[in-house]
Amino acid sequence: MRKSIQSFLKYTISLAVAVLLFWYLYKDLDFAEMVARFKQVDLTWVYLSIGLSFLSHFVRAYRWNLLLEPLGYDLKSGRTFLAVMVGYLANFIVPRMGEISRCGILQKTDNVPISTGIGSVVTERIIDVLCLLVVILITLSLEFDMLSEFFLSLISQKTEGLSPNNTIWFVLLFIMIVIGATYFLIKRNSAKLKQNALFNKVANFLRQLVEGVLSIRKLKKGPQFIASTIFMWILYYLMTYVVIFSLEETARLSITAGFTMLVLGGIGMATPVQGGIGAFHYLMSAGLLLYGIPENDGIFFALLLHTTNSVAIMVLGLISFFISMVIPKRKSGEIYANAH
Repeated sequence: MRKSIQSFLKYTISLAVAVLLFWYLYKDLDFAEMVARFKQVDLTWVYLSIGLSFLSHFVRAYRWNLLLEPLGYDLKSGRTFLAVMVGYLANFIVPRMGEISRCGILQKTDNVPISTGIGSVVTERIIDVLCLLVVILITLSLEFDMLSEFFLSLISQKTEGLSPNNTIWFVLLFIMIVIGATYFLIKRNSAKLKQNALFNKVANFLRQLVEGVLSIRKLKKGPQFIASTIFMWILYYLMTYVVIFSLEETARLSITAGFTMLVLGGIGMATPVQGGIGAFHYLMSAGLLLYGIPENDGIFFALLLHTTNSVAIMVLGLISFFISMVIPKRKSGEIYANAH
């Protein structure tokens, strides 16, 4: 009963945050004007973006197969693709539910234990986080002046009276103090903390992260895994960038601007709200302000990109769910035999 209440509260709070963010961004926009603007969109680029996104999801399914192969599962990418799409659909219902849902579908269709599936998904997510960090570094190297000025201005508002250089040192000093104090407290109270359920949960999570990263060494097809990962992120970039050509107001954006959009969009989609609703729109429109795109145009662009791809994912996710319910289940022996 208690877990049910916690799950309900978690779902309600995340949904409320998403709705509030979305309402705050679009409360002053005229609905009729938005509809009129949609009619002016060059849908060719939007359809291309949707096609690229579906291709990226298929590549993700292929890459997931590579992670499962060393564990004795030789799966078909088409069947794994069904699980991936159902997972994306589930994320629109409850944040982070998609990871468990797609593992459940894979158990239904290919008899892969949920625990095994979740372990591979943890590894996959770690790789994705590392890739996002790499993309962030690339973006900072390409747009350092613009982004550093933007973020320093935000920090300076909280540390008024300090020069930009002093602000950087202040932030670094603060981070080191926090890390040092945290390490000292953990070291001093290690015996008590080991008896704390929350501490053990966090420690266990960090341990799983490390184990997940190390498990990558078991891959039988390392080059294919690396190539599919790079290809998938290139597709993420393209599916975001090509949409700028569908609007006259954003068509002038540079290739480097696409990296900023990819980073902010990725962070927005990773936030614990249903389908990144609200968070994606806010970060994307704020990022476009850096490139001189008026706020209303940036908000409309975020709505166009997110809505069209979300609707496409929900439609294909529903189709994938129904297909996964009717296709015959593969036997464990058959899967294992194929792997050898």
